[in-house]
Amino acid sequence: MFPTRLAIFKRWWQPRYTVLALMWLVYGCFYLNRLNIAPVIPLIIEDLKISHAKVGIISAFFFAFYAATQIPAGYLSDLLGPRKIITLGGVTSALANFFFGAGSSLFYLTGVQSINGLGQGGGWGPSVKLLNNWFPEAERGRVLGAYATCVSIFTPLTYALAGYLGKAFGWRVVFWISPLILLPVLLVYWMVVGDYPGGNSQGFRYSPGPLAEKPPVDRKRLSVIFSNKDVRMTCLGFFCLNYITYCNLVWLPAYLYESYGLTVAKAGFLAGAYPLVGLAARPFGGYLSDVTFDGRRKPLLLIGLSFILLSTIFLAVSNDLRWAIVLIVSVGFFDQLISSLFFALQLDLIPAELAGSGTGLLDAGGHLGSMSAMFFSGLLVDMFGSYKPVFLVLSVLAATGIGAVLFIRESKYDHLSRG
Repeated sequence: MFPTRLAIFKRWWQPRYTVLALMWLVYGCFYLNRLNIAPVIPLIIEDLKISHAKVGIISAFFFAFYAATQIPAGYLSDLLGPRKIITLGGVTSALANFFFGAGSSLFYLTGVQSINGLGQGGGWGPSVKLLNNWFPEAERGRVLGAYATCVSIFTPLTYALAGYLGKAFGWRVVFWISPLILLPVLLVYWMVVGDYPGGNSQGFRYSPGPLAEKPPVDRKRLSVIFSNKDVRMTCLGFFCLNYITYCNLVWLPAYLYESYGLTVAKAGFLAGAYPLVGLAARPFGGYLSDVTFDGRRKPLLLIGLSFILLSTIFLAVSNDLRWAIVLIVSVGFFDQLISSLFFALQLDLIPAELAGSGTGLLDAGGHLGSMSAMFFSGLLVDMFGSYKPVFLVLSVLAATGIGAVLFIRESKYDHLSRG
């Protein structure tokens, strides 16, 4: 009797794939509560009579608190386990979104978005830590690439949902619906996923094999992270890339709405092309890094940043919507081709037991770039009445990122020789 397809699938499907799938869904829902502001920026500006720079301040404080949370969240995920930190962060973000939809003053909205930033800060670093616990080093680039596709799918979904709700019911409703999606997903995640294979205190219902030993956290070895020049250059490169990423993710809908006279819904739909190409770019980047470049991250980082440099220069002088969309897709593809490789490179440079702290440091440095992009992009639009200077600044950041990556000495962390 031949085995059924279901039986074959059950033998092939590993428990770590279930963990990856649930983490993919959870972090995607984090984005529903992070980028829901982007498509409705024009509506907020019109309703509250505030400037681009003031909206930039609201988002800048979000990313300031997000960045400030990264190192503590990473450290606590090393100490307490990532599952608790991810859940606490998600609940905090959901509550902050509810309250944001009820506000009107700049002070109130900035304060609530700051709390949202704190909650969102519990997402990425601990997630990378958890995936690092469940997957072997040989699969690291591909796993992070596949995991990050949730951003590529949920960002355009966020644009579409927020654009529709904002147009149909007003911008406030957007911030009341998003949390209602995140919270049930968090509940399922909390009930099913454990920090380590076989180590789920709630009773992981699959049989993942031998119990992995939970590595101790040696606080003295934090100096390995902060004193490493290559780690610092990685953080600088990621700062530049994140400035580019979030400038586009947050301001592209407003750019298309204001520069080409599109509706909020259509601007959000077209802006969704930027993250959507990551569905192919992110796993492709992981595959190229792990297989084609044999675990090396630096060559692909240089290629991606070079194409971003060229595309943003052309975008700054474009006046045609179709050409602008082509260039936006180009920047989005190469951005997402390399973004997760910064984390793979960081994990290559530090000891595994400090993966949470290391990725937290990298994400903190990167989101200092996001914070800067929010305020300075809005300020430039107010000063020049155009988005062209915004894209020229992105070109400068891409060139700076290339310089930072060139100074990185790519090597694996040797746990024995660097004890």
